[in-house]
Amino acid sequence: MPLKRREIELSVERPLGPYTDGTVRLSARFEVDPDEVSVDPEDLSAALGHLREELAELIGSPAAATHEDRDLVELVETYRPRQPELLELLREEGELSQREYELLRTHLVAEPAKPVTATRSPPAPAVGPSTPVGPATPRPVPDLLREYHIESLRQAGAVRARRQISFEEYMSLKRHFETTPAPSASSNPSTGA
Repeated sequence: MPLKRREIELSVERPLGPYTDGTVRLSARFEVDPDEVSVDPEDLSAALGHLREELAELIGSPAAATHEDRDLVELVETYRPRQPELLELLREEGELSQREYELLRTHLVAEPAKPVTATRSPPAPAVGPSTPVGPATPRPVPDLLREYHIESLRQAGAVRARRQISFEEYMSLKRHFETTPAPSASSNPSTGA
């Protein structure tokens, strides 16, 4: 006798922030009509989107409580934004507050080729191991995981924020963590009575 799915559970989770341990998870269970063979993907997508909105309202901006908003010069020196996707990731990871995100996004759109000129003296060259911060050849993901002791996408974001890895390397790590099954994922629809 084939097993029938009785319900579907959707979950979304987000780290509390880069300087706070813990993760918030919001889950919802949906009953499946016994006569249905499959569930409409659009319905699942809409339900998942609603859960994400509820989670965002529940915990707010993860970066807002962890540091004061920085000015544009400091943000550009720290993150050197070149692509809007990186800004999105930094905001999602809690590295940027909403105001900081808006400042950098406006700067990126207004002046895509010109960096903000700072009144501070340029930083001294790094003495440590050289790392690609531009379009150099990205290092393999296993090497990055080992060298920087990266175990999560949040840690990869922190390493990227310190400019120790390139954007391309960060994106490779992001793809790695998206395809690697999460250890807390325990939804098995075939188990049940």
